[in-house]
Amino acid sequence: MTLQQRLLANVKNPWVLAHLILAGVYLVFVLVGDWAKRKEANYDAFEFLGGTGFGILGVAVGVALCLLALMRFAGYSKVLPGLGVEQLTLALGVFATVNIFAFVFGWLPVLPVKKDPAGTGWALVAAYWPASFIPQLGILTLARTRPNKGIRSLSVVDKTTVSLLALVAAVGVVVFPFMTWIKIGALKLSTFDGRNECAELGDICIDTLGKGASGPRLGYLLLIIGVIVGFAALMRLRPKGLAEPGPNMLLSHCLFGMGLTAFLIPLAMIITTTQNERLEAGLGLWLSLASGALMIAVSIYENYRRDAKAA
Repeated sequence: MTLQQRLLANVKNPWVLAHLILAGVYLVFVLVGDWAKRKEANYDAFEFLGGTGFGILGVAVGVALCLLALMRFAGYSKVLPGLGVEQLTLALGVFATVNIFAFVFGWLPVLPVKKDPAGTGWALVAAYWPASFIPQLGILTLARTRPNKGIRSLSVVDKTTVSLLALVAAVGVVVFPFMTWIKIGALKLSTFDGRNECAELGDICIDTLGKGASGPRLGYLLLIIGVIVGFAALMRLRPKGLAEPGPNMLLSHCLFGMGLTAFLIPLAMIITTTQNERLEAGLGLWLSLASGALMIAVSIYENYRRDAKAA
């Protein structure tokens, strides 16, 4: 089929239209809406007192989801070796949803200005609806896609290597959030740290709603990801291995989705530290970023070795 024929055919496809509409609505809300509201002003996705790193990545993911929707309209499926439009839409849709929760519960409450706690902006409330539907749409469209054939099994050596590397990455995702993520002068904060004192630094007061200084509350989210990936890696080391979710959603695709979130959450915090000279990224934050990147690399390597098909 020519490009024009594919476009005409997909215009009548409700799944493709739903993808484009949801991605477009999500992008508009995160781009133009307020991410944080305070007594004196409201702040958008790109401002330090607004969405900061989470807002910037939220907008970037919205653009990526729209591009993937346009690729579906044009009839293209393959984006990266073993990763297609549907699989990437599912992974990015999950992160778009998790990113909202990570910002609202992990960062927004711990950064009031002069002890003025920030409220959730309307952009997040509005963007949650399309963001939460995009992963569900991805699952439905993957289930409707013709099952891929010709996917090779990993050799014993490759399976052991992939499983051990995934286990190492999982341990890093669990352990490194206990190390220093944020440094503010002499104050060092992990994702699990709560302090009794409030560190006043100019117009910034790291304070958890008056309960004492606190690090970004993102450790439990990463802990869940690390435990799931680590358990799956150990299961794959068994002689019988671990069953695949399906021909269009392999274990490597699941690992990619987990790794993407484990990588982008620390990246959002690193971007946040660059927006204010008083904040500095700690060693634990950089190591957490590397652990997420290792998960992504392992998943791409496995897709390559298995000749996984994009869907």
